[in-house]
Amino acid sequence: MDGNLSLIPSIRMKREGMTQTEQRVVDWLLDSSKFNRHSSLSSVAEGLNVSEPLIVKVAKLLGFSGFRELRKQLTNSMETHQLETVELSAQDSPKDLVDKVFNVSLQTITEGLAIVDSEKISQAASCFFHAKVRDLYAAGGSNTICDDIAHKFLRIGIRCNTYRDIHLMMMSASLLTPDDVILVVSHSGKTTDLLKVVNEAKKKGAKIICITHSDISPIAMLSDFVICTPAPDTPLLGKNASARILQLILVDAFFVAVAQQNLTLSEINLEKTFESTNYFRQK
Repeated sequence: MDGNLSLIPSIRMKREGMTQTEQRVVDWLLDSSKFNRHSSLSSVAEGLNVSEPLIVKVAKLLGFSGFRELRKQLTNSMETHQLETVELSAQDSPKDLVDKVFNVSLQTITEGLAIVDSEKISQAASCFFHAKVRDLYAAGGSNTICDDIAHKFLRIGIRCNTYRDIHLMMMSASLLTPDDVILVVSHSGKTTDLLKVVNEAKKKGAKIICITHSDISPIAMLSDFVICTPAPDTPLLGKNASARILQLILVDAFFVAVAQQNLTLSEINLEKTFESTNYFRQK
């Protein structure tokens, strides 16, 4: 893992446990249009209208000895990997827009690779494969990720239950046992309804796999396995759009890791399900 490249997504994850004022400081520091190697402690404090000791506190919360070390490492990471804040402009040409979308996606994927924990994905895959019941929970746009997961696993003979209604989720969660597993997808990791369902599953002893942006988000704190997607929030595509790209890629990695648990059976079932839809491909 590239420690320099993983720095920024690591900071995004640590941001989750901070106060609103501290988060505002972090957002400023991650904005290359505002923060660079020439920024002084006093200029940052003045720009944010906060005290200098608060900024030093944030630096230490992020794991640095102080402001100077934070500035050195963070700006070095920004410059080395050419990270920049992407903004839309009325003057953007069609090519500019396409380039910006691709650049955000490439940055998201590169950062995701730097921060991913392959061993944790492997452990989660083993748990998922051996479970008796597999429930998939999400809300809003994250439901599309669960649909993708259910489709992928059905192709290799692993059945999952997906629910879009919170009442059905809660009913299912109440029937889970220690032999079962849930996989919950939540970018924020703090959706109230999902928290209630995850708590219910936890009470029943089910194992919990979570795909979320931070390993210290509320849902992540309840989970046995956390797959992090600390994608940048950007005005270009909206709060969760870049995260969705990373989620889909990590789901693919998770899928392959599960299939590997019994590769022969996975290949047999993949052939069966492929052949079963031959009728729809005939002209």
